[in-house]
Amino acid sequence: MTKRLSMEFQLPSFFNTLKAYKPFLIVLLLFTIAYVVRMLRVPFPPETMSDERFYIEAAKSLISTGHDTNPEHPPLGKYLIGLGILIFGDNPFGWRFIGALCGSTIAPLVYLIATKVYNEKVGLLSGLFLLIDPLNNAMSCIAMLDIYLAFFVTFAFLAFVYQKYYLSAILFGMACSVKFAAVFSICGVVMYLIYIQEWEHIRLFVIIPLAVFLVISLPIILIEGIGKWFDSTLFYLMWHANLPTTEYTEPIASRPEGWLFNIKPFVFRQHLHKRIANANPYLYPLALPASVYIIYLVCKNRAEHIEQLPVFWFATQYGLFFLLPRTAQYIFYLLPSVPAILLITAKGILAVLEFLKNRYLGYAI
Repeated sequence: MTKRLSMEFQLPSFFNTLKAYKPFLIVLLLFTIAYVVRMLRVPFPPETMSDERFYIEAAKSLISTGHDTNPEHPPLGKYLIGLGILIFGDNPFGWRFIGALCGSTIAPLVYLIATKVYNEKVGLLSGLFLLIDPLNNAMSCIAMLDIYLAFFVTFAFLAFVYQKYYLSAILFGMACSVKFAAVFSICGVVMYLIYIQEWEHIRLFVIIPLAVFLVISLPIILIEGIGKWFDSTLFYLMWHANLPTTEYTEPIASRPEGWLFNIKPFVFRQHLHKRIANANPYLYPLALPASVYIIYLVCKNRAEHIEQLPVFWFATQYGLFFLLPRTAQYIFYLLPSVPAILLITAKGILAVLEFLKNRYLGYAI
């Protein structure tokens, strides 16, 4: 009898402890599933795919001589590829390990953002969407730069929603040190701060990312000289903005208006160990009406302004590609927008389900 009473008193305590650690356990579970799925694919194929060879060559050059053989992009992503090579060697696992690790982290980051901005249900659904997302899965297992860009952008937005503005600005600077396209997300944050009239924080997202970018580029600046580095950086900024399609790129280039609908996926490798960067045409387009719904809720004072933040993220990181004069664009450029897209889509789907249950079943989910 005494033993039974003891167990009855201990069980509520156990469940209370479990409830207190629930967010941590969910984060751990999302990361573990994503990590296992990606790591099974990382060693294959045993040779380079598509543009991997350029970034791997640049990574090895950076860690051995400090010289960047791929100056058209900032160096941080290549440093991270180089870190994997230093740890695991010059092999497929070494090339792709850090990218797979960053890609595995995006799902729990999205869960945490959604839980803070919306609620836990949206967090769980958006986290599950990230686990099965084809674009994230494909880009996590290839030694290219876009998965690092998506990781730092997502992490920066997580810091932002928790009002860690200095950390957020540093992370945006790291994202810009992977690919210049991170500036689009910074534009989203700045526009959001203007919208909510928090003028005093805007300068942080201009000065700090620039400072971080310069610090990360400093080893190359010291080797090449500031004049040569500045001219090269400015040249490639213009080059990225205006790059036309050529006879080689025309068959694989795609326009932003087709990305959400998986028009012209990017094939990295055919046949054995097939790798294709493709969107989810069943979920991604739902972000468009869901964004309108979220804006409507805020305008009707039925939601907080922070609920619009993923819409700013989506609208700028994806939408600003429409303004670029360049025609050589590819579907995997959508990757840093995917967390925002799935956050908004999860919110929209749950809102529809809640409406239907209230309307026809008489209770809320």
